Amino acid sequence: MSIAEIIEDEAEREPLPIRVRLASLRDYEELCGLFDQLDELHREARPDMFQAFPPPARTREQIAQWLAQPDSTVLVAQSEQGVVGLAVLLTRAPSGFSGAVPRKVIELDNLVVRADQRGRKIGRRLLAAVVEWSRQRRATHVEVAVHDFNRDAQRFYQSFGFASSVNRLVLAA
Repeated sequence: MSIAEIIEDEAEREPLPIRVRLASLRDYEELCGLFDQLDELHREARPDMFQAFPPPARTREQIAQWLAQPDSTVLVAQSEQGVVGLAVLLTRAPSGFSGAVPRKVIELDNLVVRADQRGRKIGRRLLAAVVEWSRQRRATHVEVAVHDFNRDAQRFYQSFGFASSVNRLVLAA
């Protein structure tokens, strides 16, 4: 699965009262709406890599699996308007390379804020909850991969303290 995120835009708006909580299957329809926005961003930016596919955006079974496993979860930002953001977290298996320093890495697989709610600090509050969830699981690092086209996401994560570690280069065969 590609790792990407839709984040808040540059315009500052009034922060939205939200609470970040663990998702449940009751959130399924709203989660799919957010994943639809995420997927559309990728299709528009990289049609060579991403294509339309039949609904749903994610299967109920996939969401249930993320929620059931102790090393993964989905966090949601909840407001009076419903679910306005999500973050998918996965624990990466440790490296088998004996020269690698032992690390426990939580990968932020997706972070998306509903398009009409961006610019209200929802992404920052979700990301703070991601870091807290990771610390509670004794992670040594939180990592996120960002597509090169998504400069706004890169700036967003860098403003939170993330730094580039690896550049993945691609050549079409």
